[in-house]
Amino acid sequence: MNIEFFSELHEDVTPVIITVDIDENLPIKDLFSKLHDITGIPRYIEVVMFDGSTEKIACRYSYKDHPDRIGFMSINDLEQKISDFPKNGNNGELSVYINTDNGFVN
Repeated sequence: MNIEFFSELHEDVTPVIITVDIDENLPIKDLFSKLHDITGIPRYIEVVMFDGSTEKIACRYSYKDHPDRIGFMSINDLEQKISDFPKNGNNGELSVYINTDNGFVN
């Protein structure tokens, strides 16, 4: 399956096409796991809190919700099947973004 992958969301960013061997009936979390492995993007960042403790902040994931614009919707259910997501990339690929700037505390 071809993935139109965005590592950043800026007007001048060109996505890359990544080919991933995966069953589209699997949960979307499996696809993101493979994308993390391929791209080397960490699955979380560590943040030092005011009390000196460290918290792990997970990435947030989004998909392109419309083929004619760069608008992304958050993925809230990582158990949802890959095939449930629209293929709105420039050439009919699933278009996704991994946001490492913020996320949820694990």
